[in-house]
Amino acid sequence: MTPRPRLVRPRGFTLIELLVVISIIGILVGLLLPAVNSAREAGRRTQCQSNMRNIVLAVLGYTNNQNVFPPAGEFGEDATTLTALTSGNTLPTGSVVPTWFPNQTSQRGVPMYSWVVPTLPYMDNQELYNQWTFFYSTGSNAGSPAPYFDTGAFNIAGQASNLKIADTAIGILRCPDDNTIQINQGNLSYVVNGGMALWQALPVGWIGGQLDGSPTTTPINSPLVLAPTAMGWAGSVGVMVKTGVMFTESTLPQGVPSSIRIPWNVRSTLNGIVDGPSSTFMMSENTLTGVSATPTPYSNGLTTNWATPLPTFTSFFMPSSVCGVPNSYNCTSGMLTPSAPGQGDIDGLGWAFANKVGTFTNINFGQNLTFEGSFPFSNSAHPGGCNMGFCDGAVRFIRNTIDGTVYSKIITPAGSKLPIYMKQLPVEQDAFVN
Repeated sequence: MTPRPRLVRPRGFTLIELLVVISIIGILVGLLLPAVNSAREAGRRTQCQSNMRNIVLAVLGYTNNQNVFPPAGEFGEDATTLTALTSGNTLPTGSVVPTWFPNQTSQRGVPMYSWVVPTLPYMDNQELYNQWTFFYSTGSNAGSPAPYFDTGAFNIAGQASNLKIADTAIGILRCPDDNTIQINQGNLSYVVNGGMALWQALPVGWIGGQLDGSPTTTPINSPLVLAPTAMGWAGSVGVMVKTGVMFTESTLPQGVPSSIRIPWNVRSTLNGIVDGPSSTFMMSENTLTGVSATPTPYSNGLTTNWATPLPTFTSFFMPSSVCGVPNSYNCTSGMLTPSAPGQGDIDGLGWAFANKVGTFTNINFGQNLTFEGSFPFSNSAHPGGCNMGFCDGAVRFIRNTIDGTVYSKIITPAGSKLPIYMKQLPVEQDAFVN
């Protein structure tokens, strides 16, 4: 009798084998996810750098065409300023600009526009620029400066208002990693190099705070002494133009005689970058600027967007702590001079506080804050540092651990030409070029 053939059952996976396979897959996914996230972050950072490079080139296009850098922000002066200038009072205390510093009251004049507006034609946005209202042409305000938040009540029929234009989303003005972006609004992730103070004529310093929005912890505004008292405000302007690239200025209403001029306005040129365009910052990231649909403690009751000319929304600055500990802001002696007589080859100790780890002005400390305009220093959402644009068109990633003395030298375009009490030694490019 022929034996019946035995049936061979297909062998499946045991429970233990399935668990082992699942565990291995989980481990592999766990190992892969950081690499994927890192690649995504690298991609966003690269796109952010590309956007910044286009903006830097746009600013350089304006500069090559006009022979000067655009203003960081523009304000419209009022009748009070005009009366003072007409009577021969040329002190900057009569300007409307300082009335718009954070935490000030009794604002005068109008905030007109930021550095973005005059560079729009070089960003492939000529039509937005063409429709921008700089001065009113009709109505009782004819000839008066128009603010960026103007709603177009006196505009030509069919012409967009400044507010509508400034609330238009422009892709290259925002960084993909900026976590404060609001969709379909006038976002801004980049700010320009303002030097050592909010305004060149009446230098006001800024010390970073641990928190924002609280009266007891808000950053402190205090006069910053950049020149000996005998030199007056004009001496401060002469120093400031060597510590930054783009500055806040103001303009008079139309129709004012050409003999009446504003003496505190100043613009820098490419020839003024004597330390070298490849060693001088033009631009930085800042996630705490741009759109704020509701006023913040730093916007003086205004909503903000990329056209806002308020200094802490347009620029990044060197921390006031370079001149001394808090409440000691005299830059003309002490911490910025060489550490001892005869040691001219040693930078002053104060420059190190331009970026000191552990302080409230260190690059990216603003990630701990929330209010727009609260952190007028370099700040990004990238881990470990910030994209920075240079005056030669290059864009580099600067680590938040960069030596403060090196960092301060890259901010100043003419540190080698500063007065002897704060003169800087040459900067080593190996210290910041990756």
